[in-house]
Amino acid sequence: MKNNKPNKTNWFKAVSEKALRKLIFTSLPLPEGVSDEMRESLRKSPPMRATIHKLICKFMSISKLMERAEEMDRLKARSVEETAATLSVSIEQDSIDGVNVYWLTPETIDPQHEDHLFINLHGGGYIMGAGMAGNDEAVLIAARAKVKVLAVDYRMAPDHPAPAGLDDVTAVWKYLLKSRSAGSMAMGGTSAGGGLTLGSIHKFKDMGLELPGAIYAGTPGGDCHRTGDSYCINEGIDRMLVSRDGILRRICEEMYPGELGAEHRYVSPLRGDFENFPPGCLISGTRDILLSDTVMVHRKLRRAGVDADLHIYEGLSHADYMEVWDSPESREHYAELNAFLLKHLQ
Repeated sequence: MKNNKPNKTNWFKAVSEKALRKLIFTSLPLPEGVSDEMRESLRKSPPMRATIHKLICKFMSISKLMERAEEMDRLKARSVEETAATLSVSIEQDSIDGVNVYWLTPETIDPQHEDHLFINLHGGGYIMGAGMAGNDEAVLIAARAKVKVLAVDYRMAPDHPAPAGLDDVTAVWKYLLKSRSAGSMAMGGTSAGGGLTLGSIHKFKDMGLELPGAIYAGTPGGDCHRTGDSYCINEGIDRMLVSRDGILRRICEEMYPGELGAEHRYVSPLRGDFENFPPGCLISGTRDILLSDTVMVHRKLRRAGVDADLHIYEGLSHADYMEVWDSPESREHYAELNAFLLKHLQ
């Protein structure tokens, strides 16, 4: 006879996993005003509870943190190559003045972008995104905007804190200016890439260099200090960054500022003067820890008389438009960015 009695071991395992999930992850209602793709992603990957995240980060040594970052980069590198193949984007490694870079070319370049170049600075909290792993957004920009992209594999903390990454970006920018007009190029990226873009513009201004025709700051790290409301409001809500007092605090206080210090406008761009900045396109989401940073950068640009667009997406955590790249929100975001580039690049 067939035994219809429930398997006690499997039942106990299922109950235990459910209880553990409730302990570790925050229970949030799924937002109504998002696509089915984004809702499904949010259902599968809810935010970790802030207390758990902070405890893990507090007792993790920098060496262990970097081991984890390197493992994530290895996984991301494979994902980037798969996405590039899916979206028909070729990637070629190169070096400019000793800085490792990648040229990304879509299968078809929009005739309106024939003479344009997008310089992408990758995210990853200034500690992740090394090598091929840093090309995730560069692939999306190349494919969605149909524009040539140069991705800068800048040096990162903790081995190379600020201003190492800024120096690499500056070296690449000065090289490009020898053969291209500044107005034909855009610069930007998400998270640390957005923060590094803003810091680089401050440095270019100080050096008297010509500035890009447009910049893009996707949910940028604007300040190494806890200055925005969203650090409190979205703690435990943002499924990517979770809390300012987790990995972000370790990066901002121990790893990235270096000899410049966290007060410096190259490191905390919001503390600088935004007069004469290039036109800027900014994006964030209602669940983003860095929503306030993004909003404050936008206001500083507008108060300085700079043309700047701000797009806030319902229900999105930090950089969700990149993570769920096959969602309508992601396609809409890069379409908005492309329209901004076409409007401002010469």
